[in-house]
Amino acid sequence: MKLNDFMKEKIPVVEIFTSISGEGITAGEVVTFIRTAGCNLRCSYCDTTYSYDEFSDENQLLTPVEILDRITEIGVKEIICTGGEPLEIGKSKRYLPLYLADKGFKVRIETNGSCPVYNKTEIINFTGDNKIPNLFYVLDIKSPSSGMSRFNIFEDNLRKLRKGDELKFVVGDSNDIDYALKVIEKYKNLLANGEVIINFSPVFNRIEAGEIVEMLKRHYSYFIQNGLKVRLSLQIHKFIWPPEKRGV
Repeated sequence: MKLNDFMKEKIPVVEIFTSISGEGITAGEVVTFIRTAGCNLRCSYCDTTYSYDEFSDENQLLTPVEILDRITEIGVKEIICTGGEPLEIGKSKRYLPLYLADKGFKVRIETNGSCPVYNKTEIINFTGDNKIPNLFYVLDIKSPSSGMSRFNIFEDNLRKLRKGDELKFVVGDSNDIDYALKVIEKYKNLLANGEVIINFSPVFNRIEAGEIVEMLKRHYSYFIQNGLKVRLSLQIHKFIWPPEKRGV
């Protein structure tokens, strides 16, 4: 999509709010969230099912300028674009992170790993430049318990990750952990060369975080020897507010 065409679009937005980032390497930092509507997956543990329907009457249909004005007024320069799935192909919302990053915001995209991340041609066509320095990914790899692991895009996406990007394994049981370790082993060189942060995040109330800690300790030498940066990531917002609370 070209920038001129994008500017004419209206994007279905579920919510825009400012809070702390709840997980990953930005956990605890004040950020503004933009949650766009619509998702191509149906994960078993999804905690944002209210964002599934891009045609819901509860969504706000906002132009790019209206979104930009809203977050400019808020005044927080760190933005997390989430969903739903913000990078769905063929949707105008896919280009919102590029637009905001090009406007000087530091944008982190939370994507479910089933959609391709941007390639250079796509970025050049939209912005006229092949680099957007303020754009980062939190890329999910769907584990078996999600029911969606068959939709993972591996090598094509992992090759595009760079320093400052994150990989996230949401795990609900020991089988998920084993699956994640096999993926890491297969793509360890790509992940190490890109200096990608690897997060293990427990499904809330389904697996004890301590089980992940024990795994991290057992595999510590392997991770270090292969130049991998692996960590536990808890959803801290679910410990501060009720787990089902929105807008936090």
